[in-house]
Amino acid sequence: MAGVLDGIKVISMEHWTMVPLASAYLADWGADVIKIEPPGGEQSRGLKRAGGVETRVQVGSVEVDHYFQFVNRNKKSLAIDLKKETGRDILCQLVKQADVFMHNYELNAVERLRLDYDNLSKVNPGLVYATLTGYGSKGPDKDEQAFDNVASWARGGLAYLMITDPELGPPTHPHGMGDRNASVHMVAGVLGALLHKERTGKGQQVEFCLYHTTLWSMSRNIQAALSGAPEDIIPRIKQKNALHIPYRTKDNRWIMFAMSQSDRYWPDFCKALGMPELENDPRFNNMDTRGKNSEELIHLLDKVFATRTVAEWSERCRQQHLIFSPIQTPAEVITDPQAQANDFFVDLPHPAGAMKILASPTKFHQNPASVRSIAPEVGQNTEEILLELGYSWEDIAGLKDQEVIP
Repeated sequence: MAGVLDGIKVISMEHWTMVPLASAYLADWGADVIKIEPPGGEQSRGLKRAGGVETRVQVGSVEVDHYFQFVNRNKKSLAIDLKKETGRDILCQLVKQADVFMHNYELNAVERLRLDYDNLSKVNPGLVYATLTGYGSKGPDKDEQAFDNVASWARGGLAYLMITDPELGPPTHPHGMGDRNASVHMVAGVLGALLHKERTGKGQQVEFCLYHTTLWSMSRNIQAALSGAPEDIIPRIKQKNALHIPYRTKDNRWIMFAMSQSDRYWPDFCKALGMPELENDPRFNNMDTRGKNSEELIHLLDKVFATRTVAEWSERCRQQHLIFSPIQTPAEVITDPQAQANDFFVDLPHPAGAMKILASPTKFHQNPASVRSIAPEVGQNTEEILLELGYSWEDIAGLKDQEVIP
């Protein structure tokens, strides 16, 4: 079945995570995505560890980079040397036929290659040209190299908000979290530009920035700072709403609550605790008194939650219809019946054997997204793409001799 973006052609000059994941979204939805990379392959090929996690697993008799497969499924690979004029000519011929060109290369490098918007829009005036940078296209740091842990986690303020003990500092950052957030913004912007093109026939230059998209994901905190009321880091024991924090259970697990309307849930919360007498305790009988005595209440609840396992508390809380969840490990998430019932994970059709992979989180019911093919090898589709552009086998042999293609 055709995807919602069937017929849309995307040229993606990409490496690492941000743009590869954005183009994977589009590919899942049916777009024809051609991954442009140098003859030796883009930088993330061959990575063995990322953020403390092994990226390679054994699938049948083959060692597979599971994360590279995730961000590069459903694509074709064209390997060309863009430092050579002939290589750039090939790319420009592709751009003539494309709807979208996207990249996350350094702006000064793209300008040197004459692959910036001004040049490519002359090749294709209706082109949607999408750029994702670390720090933006202006300002003193526009040419600085940026990775997720510095541009997003550190500079964006996320790491600061994670510091619960000044002596220990922030926890290790979840690898690529800001990249993945930025990729969703890129998809939304590209789709908006495509809609504009559909209505007006005009192309569009659209820009995204890892630093800025991080601030958007932290908009409550950033907006508070803009309004003159920046948030301080408040330790768990100092929180004013005891029904909106986690508690450690008997089996050394944690259970998280999220009941902002604490008065509404307080009676049922007390029933779940097996302590109905707390409901009308004058220290805790309404939101204001609980706020004033929150530290005392949290200490009390710490002792209560330490008496039962997370499974026991989950059952009690479920019976009272509280808003809660055990804090799960990734290994637990992948076996969660709710995740499985909603098809969060699908089979990657890898020739070496069965391999599970995350499905697109967008559910199109009439034209569903799909994982149709594994990530391509470097330049796997180079000859196929060149033949479609009108190159002969003799031309292709010449390009190999010139080392324009591998």
